[in-house]
Amino acid sequence: MPEWKTQSVVSLTGGHTDPSVQNGLKVSVSEPVLVKRSRWFCWFPSLIRQPDGVLWAVMSAYADIHASNSVNYLSRSRDGGLTWEEPRVIGDGGLAHLVKPDGSVVILPYYMRERARAVRTIGAPCNLLSPQGVLDMQASGAEVSGWPKPTKSPLPDAGIAGFVFNGQVVRATDGGYLATLYGTFEGDTRYALVMAESVDGLRWQVRAIIAGPECDLAGDEGPCESAICRLKDGRLMCLFRLASFVPYGQTFSADDGRTWTKPVNTAGPGSVEPSLAVLRDPTGKLSHDVVALSGGRPDINVWFSTDGAGKEWQAIDIIAAHNAACDARDRILPDSSTAWKTADDMRKAGMTGYSSCYTELMAIDDHTLLVIYDRVGYGWNPIPDDDPDESKSVWVMRLQIS
Repeated sequence: MPEWKTQSVVSLTGGHTDPSVQNGLKVSVSEPVLVKRSRWFCWFPSLIRQPDGVLWAVMSAYADIHASNSVNYLSRSRDGGLTWEEPRVIGDGGLAHLVKPDGSVVILPYYMRERARAVRTIGAPCNLLSPQGVLDMQASGAEVSGWPKPTKSPLPDAGIAGFVFNGQVVRATDGGYLATLYGTFEGDTRYALVMAESVDGLRWQVRAIIAGPECDLAGDEGPCESAICRLKDGRLMCLFRLASFVPYGQTFSADDGRTWTKPVNTAGPGSVEPSLAVLRDPTGKLSHDVVALSGGRPDINVWFSTDGAGKEWQAIDIIAAHNAACDARDRILPDSSTAWKTADDMRKAGMTGYSSCYTELMAIDDHTLLVIYDRVGYGWNPIPDDDPDESKSVWVMRLQIS
């Protein structure tokens, strides 16, 4: 049977220069495991974990464009991520999901359509997984209402709504679900990030604007791709993108997402789509939980915070760990800042093997994390037909914390 192979052990010091300080962490980093390889688009991955331990990898199967229907690969692992089955292809896919108490999963759609503009309701069909892993499509799907003002479509001729589900879903204190969406309101030029609430995971109502276009943090895109988690003290913490190559925004809510603190920048972590996981004191020595964060651009990191509030972070370089274990064809360039050049320019410079730097972090238990990420060959370009050796691929790596 396949097994995880440890390729390095990284010692962190909890923000202290003295490595003997007792709140330090040791992180065992595995060799990467291939989830899927393709010559077509295969990127922007996320992870789902059902209560029986079955994992699902969701991967975007189309170019980074606005589309009337998002198409994704969906691949299953029954051995904790060591091997992956041939993927299925799903329409109205998305990278956000929720797991219900019975083990069933709602895969929330990404792009939605205007359903009742007069009452500001948007929605789309969505994919469902039974507790046994049977895939089904629900035509009525998910819908979101209660928008405080009209939204602006990125693709109006196709009827695409102005906001998309993005990020992680957490349980509300009343037993419901809380999710984030981002998009643009009419009249605005920057994104806004909102929180929605639901009792059943299908019918959603906007609860609050987490951060709007008036957010004064640097980043011309505005508050968008996000992650949320619940801290040990009960507060919600939200991190969000503002643009490529700038720090994340960070805000907190002490009333289950109804109001939020003024956003500030994180000290260190930044750039595109963050992902959060909370580990309940994996060492038995800490006064706080450990918060783990994945993301990056131009690189990929998993950051750890042991202060209980996400103030100080220490990073593990995922690209360096990946490259140390892979041969040349699968190595990732550690700087993705030129991933938007043309394929001809990349070929002339001898530079392929970029990553989108989109990741997801999944807590398996209070000592174990999985991080999923991609390698995208010629960046945002399709792979040229006359380069038979290049590919796009998705990988998963295990981190064990002690």
